[in-house]
Amino acid sequence: MVLSQPVAGIGSRGLAALIDSIIIVIIVLAFVAGALALNAVSFRVGALGPLLILLVVVASVTPVIYYVGFEVATAGRSVGKIIFGLRVVDLSGVPVGVGDSLVRNLLRILDFLPLLYGIGVVAMFLGRQPRRLGDLAAGTVVVHDHGLRHLSPFETAPLIAAGSEIGSPGPPIRALERGGRFELDLLQEFLGRRGLSHETRLRVASDLVAALSARLGSPLNDGETSEDPVRLLERAYLQLRQRLSGP
Repeated sequence: MVLSQPVAGIGSRGLAALIDSIIIVIIVLAFVAGALALNAVSFRVGALGPLLILLVVVASVTPVIYYVGFEVATAGRSVGKIIFGLRVVDLSGVPVGVGDSLVRNLLRILDFLPLLYGIGVVAMFLGRQPRRLGDLAAGTVVVHDHGLRHLSPFETAPLIAAGSEIGSPGPPIRALERGGRFELDLLQEFLGRRGLSHETRLRVASDLVAALSARLGSPLNDGETSEDPVRLLERAYLQLRQRLSGP
């Protein structure tokens, strides 16, 4: 991973999954109650069979829609993960996109078998990291989010290069139009890291540029491959902070 975030264990993931499961059950039960009430009002006995099929389909797709929707909308967090400070990221430390989230959550059905994530728990115990089958297939991991949650969104990163002013952050980086709070915190965490050698700092910066480019769907350097990656991330941080802080 680009940034060192502690991998979540089975305990914290289980508690988060319990919260999410309760919410999903409430959603499904609400739909079932509404469908049964509608069927009772219409007095259509012949519609009971199709109604049961519809309920099975709803019960099957609701968890996928719930998890994918939350993970994409909140940069890798469901309600349970938000409560317990967890986040789903790919192996470079960037929150999952739609494709990876869909893969890991479609395989959640297999992980759940035969009961209560039996296969998923076995996979987590056997692997070097606690990753269920869905995580292995999607190339994702669940981490503790403490490293990002404690940061103030507009706090000045301590290692911004001398002479970089918030009013003149250099040529605009078009990819940042899709950037938000998470990207700002990620850049701030990297730029605030001390004790890295020059070579390590350049290598991690290059990896982070590639990861952010993939996440934002556009090259961060706009084709200017000769720019120092650390300096590029400093410019990105300044521009994103300026845009998110408003006029």
